[in-house]
Order: sequence, then C-alpha cells, then structure tokens
Amino acid sequence: MTVKVVLKISSLAFAALALFVLSKTASAATCDRACLLEQAKEFNANMLARATEKIQLAPDAQIRENTKAIALGDSKWIGVTKILSEGVYADTLLGNVIEHVAAETAAGKTVYIGTRLKLVDGKIKEVEINFDDGPKVNVKNLVPYDPIFTTVVSPEERSNRAQFERIINSYFKGLTDHPPIQADYDPRCDRYHSGNRVTHNPRNGVEESGDVGCYESNLGPKPWGPAAEVRIGLIDPERGIVIGYAILYYGDGPRRMQINEIFKVLDGRIRMVDNIGLMEEGITTSGFTH
Repeated sequence: MTVKVVLKISSLAFAALALFVLSKTASAATCDRACLLEQAKEFNANMLARATEKIQLAPDAQIRENTKAIALGDSKWIGVTKILSEGVYADTLLGNVIEHVAAETAAGKTVYIGTRLKLVDGKIKEVEINFDDGPKVNVKNLVPYDPIFTTVVSPEERSNRAQFERIINSYFKGLTDHPPIQADYDPRCDRYHSGNRVTHNPRNGVEESGDVGCYESNLGPKPWGPAAEVRIGLIDPERGIVIGYAILYYGDGPRRMQINEIFKVLDGRIRMVDNIGLMEEGITTSGFTH
C-alpha cells in the first residue's frame, strides 16, 4: 500500500470520525425554545387524541398529577376535548416547557391545567400536571389568556435570572413568615387563582383579604405558611416571566396546597400572578424537589 493511499484512508477515517462526533453532539444538544414549544404542542395534541403512546417519554420518566404518581393514560387530561386558551413558556437552561391551559371537558365543564415537561436528551423526563377541575374555575378571566403574560418586556424593564430568583424566593418566604418586601411588588399587582381575581376584589370568594393588592394580601397573621419545597421551574427574562412551585402548609392541619404560579415581573416588581392552587388532604410532597 502506498503512502498516498494510506494518507487518503486516514483522511477519510478522520472525516468519518468527525462527522460521528458532530452528529452525537447535535443529538445531545439542548432542546432550544422552538423545540420546547413544539414538545408542548405535540403533548397537547396527543393528550386530546388520547394517544399517550405517541408521547416520547424517557424510560424512567416521572409522571405526577396533583402530586400523585400516575400513568399518563390515567391523567384527567384524557377527559379534555377542547383547548380554549393557553400560555406556554420555555426555559432552555432548565429544559422545561410549562403551560397554563383553559380547556373544556366532554361534559362542557371548564378546567384549568398547568403542565410542566422536562426534556433530557430529546425525551420527556418529567411530567408535572396541576389539574383544577373544581367549581371555582372562572372562565371569564381565562379566555382569552391575558396577553400581559406573553408580551415581550422592553430591555430597560427586564430583570436578569439572579434578580428573578431573589424576587421569587422572597415571595415564597413571605408566604412563610408574612413580612413581604414591599419594593418587590407593583402597587397594581393582581393575583388570580384559576381565573378568580383575589386581589383588589373584596368579594372574590376565594380569600378574605379584602380590597388589597398582592403585597398587602400577605401582610400580618395568615392561616397559610410555611411554603415548603420551593422550586423555580422556569425563567424567561425576555418576557418577564418566572414560574414557581411550592407546597403550602396551613398550620398543623392535614390540608395542604400545591401551588404553581406564573409571575409577570416588570422593572423588578411583580405585576401579575396566575396561580393554580390545589388544596387537598394527603399532600406530603410534590415528588419534584429540585
């Protein structure tokens, strides 16, 4: 074999190796924003079609609904026939895509669903569903989905990831010991629970805080606290969005609430909160602690 032939073979082998490495790197690359949003779209379509077998789950995927471990085919999602509105958010650093969806069941009932999908190596590793099918879901404030949550924030009003983490960790600390930091809240801040405005609304039917804003509603003695298992599931500085999860205790009683809250932050202050809070007995953990 001549030197030229050997060199040519070596060059071809190197090129093949390089292509293999590049293809492996590409396949392991992080799912970008468009990819994550597409995952949520496909998940919704397959759940509506009752085709859970088409959802690309990792072999050891953890699936929980209202904190309980389930098989995806047993989700309450299976009773949904129509999506009425949705807000969908993505965080490529955490690999999470999270949505709040107002939907309708076959019986014509409006439900509000929070779904978090975590993508690892192109497969869904975690499915976390918060499904509110209770009588207080208020369609009036859910359809259409409020555009304030999806509007891009001007650069001068944006916070960075570290600032988001500080603000939201402080928010959940305020649910525990009830001295919230006033500077973290816009005076116009409103909080919604499954479409019910519970601030600046003395007859909200959910809380008894009176005609107060987000900051004032958590001042002083409250029946709730502490907030445990606090997690930040998503940060989107461009849209001023951070999404947090926690288990909220109510004194020493058996009832606890799992909360999934989407925060809109403008100029370093919380402007709006879209919450799905589900209170039940027997809640001990979300099952997702980091």
